[in-house]
Amino acid sequence: MSKEKKKTTVTKNEAGSAKKNFWQAAVVGAKLLLICAIVAGVVSFVYALTAEQYAINMQATKNEAIGEIFGLSAPKCEALPAEGLEIEETVFKVYDGDTHVGYCVEVKSGGFGGDITMMVGYTADCTVLGVEIVSMSETPGLGSKAGEAPFLSQFAGKTDTLTLGEDVDAISGATISSKAVTEGVNQAFQSLQNVLSLNGGAIR
Repeated sequence: MSKEKKKTTVTKNEAGSAKKNFWQAAVVGAKLLLICAIVAGVVSFVYALTAEQYAINMQATKNEAIGEIFGLSAPKCEALPAEGLEIEETVFKVYDGDTHVGYCVEVKSGGFGGDITMMVGYTADCTVLGVEIVSMSETPGLGSKAGEAPFLSQFAGKTDTLTLGEDVDAISGATISSKAVTEGVNQAFQSLQNVLSLNGGAIR
């Protein structure tokens, strides 16, 4: 066989091999894309399920917190309109049956370990009735004490803006957590006043 024929044969073999390799790579790539799509679909589905359940559980926790504050087993809550107000808090009007018993504000404040979500309850004349922590990630045994009754009970009966160290005693070794809860209560009170003003409610 001449050198030219050998060269031509080699070139054809190389071309065939390259084409085969291309299609093999394409098949592998297609399989990987399919696997990724399936995994992404499963993850999205699971996330949707868990997100929905989380929302349900969180709402149940909030309702339980409101019940604890007002001493009600089944409080009825009505979110008050806040159009035009630059606030992140949600203000609820709380009822025992058809009787208006006060207000509750859902508020978040930045603690040492992340956001602290709390419910702050008020009587009809805007005096703090109680504070319940919905979620927190403060240091166990230190900052976590800011979510316990000995600290939270200090807010009951208070009005207006509070100062840590004067109106409320800080927890030893957990000043940041104590401050976060106190600031949350202050923010809740301010938001309550703003929303009530907007809706023609009681103003202190």
